[in-house]
Amino acid sequence: MALNLNIPALKDKPILIAETRPQKINLSLASLQTQNPLDIASHLHSELEILNRQKVSPSTRVQALNTYRPILIQTAQALAEDYSNAALPLHDHDKVKLAVAAAESLWLELGYGYKLALVDLQNQLIKLGTDKSSAHAIQRAMHAVAEHALVYYQTYVSPPDHIWSDLHQLYFCAVQLDIQNVSIQNANMAADRIDIGSSACLVTSIENIYKHALLMSLADPQHLMQKDIRLIAEYLAYHVKDAQITAVTPLESSSGAFIISLKSNDPPVPYSKQKEAPNPDVDILLQTMDLVRSIHQHLSNLQNHQLPKDGSIPADANHDDYIYLLTDLIKHWGITPKRVFNRTPKNGELELVTGIAAIHHVSDNKPIAPNTTNDHEQPATPSRWQILNISATGMSIRRHPTAEKNIKIGSLLGIKTKDQLHWSLGLVRWASCGNRERLDIGVQLIAPQAQSAIASIVGIDQNEMILLLPQIIAAKQAASIIAPRGTFEPARQLIIRYNGHLKQVMLTKLIEQSHHFEHMQYSVIS
Repeated sequence: MALNLNIPALKDKPILIAETRPQKINLSLASLQTQNPLDIASHLHSELEILNRQKVSPSTRVQALNTYRPILIQTAQALAEDYSNAALPLHDHDKVKLAVAAAESLWLELGYGYKLALVDLQNQLIKLGTDKSSAHAIQRAMHAVAEHALVYYQTYVSPPDHIWSDLHQLYFCAVQLDIQNVSIQNANMAADRIDIGSSACLVTSIENIYKHALLMSLADPQHLMQKDIRLIAEYLAYHVKDAQITAVTPLESSSGAFIISLKSNDPPVPYSKQKEAPNPDVDILLQTMDLVRSIHQHLSNLQNHQLPKDGSIPADANHDDYIYLLTDLIKHWGITPKRVFNRTPKNGELELVTGIAAIHHVSDNKPIAPNTTNDHEQPATPSRWQILNISATGMSIRRHPTAEKNIKIGSLLGIKTKDQLHWSLGLVRWASCGNRERLDIGVQLIAPQAQSAIASIVGIDQNEMILLLPQIIAAKQAASIIAPRGTFEPARQLIIRYNGHLKQVMLTKLIEQSHHFEHMQYSVIS
């Protein structure tokens, strides 16, 4: 298979000659008088760009890249802190924009370097003894390309086609050389551990790096918060070995089976969604049922207040967060969900506000009790969004350039069209930023209206804004409460005040928990 990788053109007579001696590179890095990740990224990018535009022997190139790589990974992780918790749209935050661009450029250049080395190795007339060097170049190139894709995931932008074209070609090249299962270790294990969080030393073979990239795409990152994307990447590193890549064979069940087209620019797709029969000559299978069984066991452990013994979930982790994430992974890596309701295109506009406090203000214009914990928040001004399409349970909407900026996956929304009397409640289920100048979001509708109220926990002198959701008989949905995260405890009692009424309730069931709120059922005591 001839390699047609995304690499830059080399200059015959470069003006600047790249530094390739590890000792000199280390001295140059040590002399940097800055701790600012953006400044370090600028230096690294400049040096790598020079190196990746001129002819250098494969061994010399890899030696230089390996010297830059540890600090590049640390710098990329520091840059991710700026965008991994940022609200959307990202282009409204200058620091975030710079961090994203810097992280993208670092991973792109690092990938360029190892791909150039591989191409040179494969073009040598005498390849005897080059398999180990090729395995090293492929594994490092695939890791850089996969991390580049993660930056796109964490910023809700679709990765460019060359991401998947490169990953498929690199893997197929490794299979042809029979080196896909060779373990690539750093001489310095500390450097290995920073590849993918603290768990990179577990993902050392080409096949495992490839499976990791495939599974991250199948986790449906558009539906995840930025930090959850990284948590899943770290968790998966411990279990990627449980997924298998096989030849295309007849299947008794398509559950947990995904088709990979090695000659395409496409990510893997569920076997059940294939429109044409797979081609055994160019297609392969990713099978995940053993992986899903392992996740089921971990989910059971967490539900019984136990941590898995393999270290894949940190001891200080929030169990509820991981229960939510693992449940989601089982859905995406196991039996692929089918759409229940079709979307219908719709042209219209709506008003939108974000968060409990803002919904409280717009749904009930009465003043807020002065001792609420949220009284520092000012009433939100609704912003206008364009409706793209609707279904029975939700809609897709697009942000106008001047509209609300505080959008995150899992955010609670108040929405209202001009013909509605009340504000409906919805959740942000997915986001797509296009070229980052545009923001589309998917909204799941959870209630046609809400009653603003003030709640205090019995025995605790602290008031919180909450929202009371009515019973919906047709949907078999009991009356419920939405409150700030941390409110729910089984059998906890609340005093609720609204419209001159007062009632005492007991919390009975946690329906859903996000990073922003808790949705709970209750029973009335008095």
